[in-house]
Amino acid sequence: MLVVTGTAHADLVLYTVPGTEITLKLMGKVTVNVGGTVSCRHERGTLHFSLSDCQIVRTQSNQKIYGSKSSAARREGTAQSHLDLALWCVEQGMLEEADKELAEAWKADPNNPQVRLMVQLVKYRRATVPSSASIEQEMRQFVKSDSMKVARSRHYILLHDCSDADDPIYGKPIAQHRLDLLEKVYDSFYMKYALEGHPLRVPREPMRVVLFNDHADYLNFVRILSPSLKMAAGFYSPEENIAIFYRQKTDEAYEGADQLVEILKGLREEVRRNPSAAGGEIIRLAKTVELLVDIEGENKEIEVVTHEATHQLAANSGLLDREKFQVRWAHEGLASYFESPKEATWAGIGAVNEQRLGYYRILSHDPEHSSLEFVVTDRIFDYASTNGSVMSAYGQAWALTHYLMNEHLNELLAFYKKMAVDDFKVERDDAWRDKTFATFKECFGDIETLELEWRRYMRDLKTDDELLADKL
Repeated sequence: MLVVTGTAHADLVLYTVPGTEITLKLMGKVTVNVGGTVSCRHERGTLHFSLSDCQIVRTQSNQKIYGSKSSAARREGTAQSHLDLALWCVEQGMLEEADKELAEAWKADPNNPQVRLMVQLVKYRRATVPSSASIEQEMRQFVKSDSMKVARSRHYILLHDCSDADDPIYGKPIAQHRLDLLEKVYDSFYMKYALEGHPLRVPREPMRVVLFNDHADYLNFVRILSPSLKMAAGFYSPEENIAIFYRQKTDEAYEGADQLVEILKGLREEVRRNPSAAGGEIIRLAKTVELLVDIEGENKEIEVVTHEATHQLAANSGLLDREKFQVRWAHEGLASYFESPKEATWAGIGAVNEQRLGYYRILSHDPEHSSLEFVVTDRIFDYASTNGSVMSAYGQAWALTHYLMNEHLNELLAFYKKMAVDDFKVERDDAWRDKTFATFKECFGDIETLELEWRRYMRDLKTDDELLADKL
C-alpha cells in the first residue's frame, strides 16, 4: 500500500472493496485524516474510505506543470516561448492560462505577426456575435416548436426545453452549462489552429444548437426528420447548420444505472436505520458507485457535445467543407480527436480516448481491414455492416487523425484543402477511392514509411490506466 500523509498533491485513489478483488479508481483532492481514514474530494462529491482499503497515487496536476512551464517561458522572455506554452494550455483545456500567455507574448514582442493575430482572435472570442429574429424563427421551424426557450452565449444560440432553475450539481441552469461547454470547445478549436499557424474563418452569426431535455422528445423529433437518426446520441445537420442534442442521462440505456443508484440509496438508508458492523463499508461502497455512475453519465454528455460541436465548427470555419469534402474518416476522426471527457470535465484536445484506442487495437490485428489505404479510401466506413464494425471504423479514424494531427499537421490540412473541390463530388466508387488515395499520397509522400510510423506511434500511445500501471 502506498501511503501519503496529510493533504496530498496526489489526485488518484484506488479503492478496493473490502472482501473482494474489485478495485475502483477515483480522481480528486486526497486527504489522509487522523484516525486512519481518507477523504477524496471530487467536484461532484466527497467520499471517505478506510486507509487500509486504499492506494493513493501521487500525480502531477496540469496546474503544477503549467507553473513550471510558465516560469521557464518567462526566463526565456521571447514571444515564441509564450505562444508555445499558450498552445500547450489550449490542448489541456486551460483557456484562462492560455490567455495569460498570450498577454505575456504581447509584452515580449507586440510587433510579432502571430502575436498580433492572436490578439485579434482574443478580441473576437470575447465579443458577442450579433443574432437576428430570423435565425430564431428558422430554428423553430426546423424543430417545429414555438414553446422551446432561447438561451444565448457569445457565439451560440440555443433552443431548449430544460428547466431554468439552477441544477444542484452544476450550480447553474442546464442550458447555461451546455453553452459554457460549447464556448470552451469553440475557443479551443480556433485558438489551436491559429497558434499552429493556420488561422480559420470565423462565423459572423451565432452557431445554432438545439437541446432536448428528454430523450423521448428527441426521438419524436427525429422520427419525423429521419428515422435513421433514432440511434444517434446527437447529430449535426449541415443543411440547416444546426447541432442537435438531448440530455444523455434521460436515455433508456441509462435506466439500469439509474435503478442501481436508487437501490444503493435505499440500501444506505436501510443501513442508517439498522446499523451493523459492515454498515460503514456498505455506505462507502454505495456512495462510490453512485458517484462513478454520475461521472460516467456526464462524460457521455461531454463526448457527444464536443463531437457534434466539432463537426459544426469544422464546417463553419471552412476546415472541412460539408458540401464538397466527402471523406468520412476525416470528418469523424477530427470530431473524435476533440472529444476528451475525463472525470466529468472536458480534458482538452487530443487526449487519449480509451474507447477509441481499444477499437483501434482490435482491428489493428487485421492488416487488410486496418491498412492505411483501407482507411483513407473510406472502405473502413463504407463496408461497415454491424455496430461493432462501425465502432472499429471510428477507432481507426480517430487513430489516424490523432497521428496526423500531432505529427503531420501541415500535410493533413493540405489534404483537407485538396479534397474540398467540386470534382470530388461524385459517386463513391472505385474511381473516387483511387483518386482519393492518390491525393493522399500526393500530400504525404511515401505511404509505406508513413504507415510504419503510424503503427509505431499507436503502439506507444497509452491510456491513463496504462500509464498508471507503469507507475505502480
